[in-house]
Amino acid sequence: ARAVSLPTQLAPARAPARGKRATRARASTAVRAEKMEVEQKCKFTAVPFGYFAREQLDHKGPRSNVDRGDPHDFSRPMLKGMQGGRASCGSWACSEGGWDSPNPRGTTEWFYVFSGAGAVTDPDGTPHPFGPGDVVVLPKGWHGRWDVHEFIHKVWLVCEHEDVGGASRRPVVMHASQLVPDTAVSNNAGRVGNVCYDVGCVTVGAWSAAPGTYVIPERSSTEVFHVVDGEFFVTDGPPDGASARRCVTGDTVVLPEGWNGRVDVVGTAAARAVCCEVSRDEARAHGGVAPGAARPTAEALAASRP
Repeated sequence: ARAVSLPTQLAPARAPARGKRATRARASTAVRAEKMEVEQKCKFTAVPFGYFAREQLDHKGPRSNVDRGDPHDFSRPMLKGMQGGRASCGSWACSEGGWDSPNPRGTTEWFYVFSGAGAVTDPDGTPHPFGPGDVVVLPKGWHGRWDVHEFIHKVWLVCEHEDVGGASRRPVVMHASQLVPDTAVSNNAGRVGNVCYDVGCVTVGAWSAAPGTYVIPERSSTEVFHVVDGEFFVTDGPPDGASARRCVTGDTVVLPEGWNGRVDVVGTAAARAVCCEVSRDEARAHGGVAPGAARPTAEALAASRP
């Protein structure tokens, strides 16, 4: 594992502007100068919700290929080049409108909806609406249509991987409340949770952890999770082990491949998060999880054993 610095240059330099354009340019520059940057002293990366606040996102301009409304894109990256350059994560927002997405996806995307409402529609006309609190997976190979009904804001992860023979290309939409366990019992196995999408190299689900200490051995995968509820400390393990960060509701955390450490859930309530894990495992068709269904995680199964 290695320390990763967050990006500091988020917008390309522009030629000097004049008149009203200069005023707008100075205002835009002032906004960029006030962007929230988070110092990373740990071997993992964590940012508060404010890092992805709407005013922190860069306006990318109007979308192309639009046939409804005038949707504009806004975005901010968090980390690029994860898992050997195969995965990246960040935040995206878009105003109301609709457009066709006719080209099959070259990556699998996971996202969690902060706010707003929208839908993706399959080529056969099957809609998959989503809104606040929904976990969404767009599998590699999916194509169809996007519609944003209310300004949408999300955190996302995309991962490049080989084709998955026999896997469904239909999107998966599940609300976090369907995935995150209502309660968690302290145990030595660690977090308890469910999986709603699994193709070996990409696993999507949620977890819950009761108050207590959970040791995480050296990871063979990268996990990105968004904290839905709770408070806990994440601490680097050996050989460093001195750096820790408090995580709370709204934070987004990346535990990279090779990381080890511990999680200390404090207070009286369980910590809960939605997550996506990417690994170097061989791609396979859903590992026994039907799209839109959920099964217990390996940690949860271990916790249920006597």
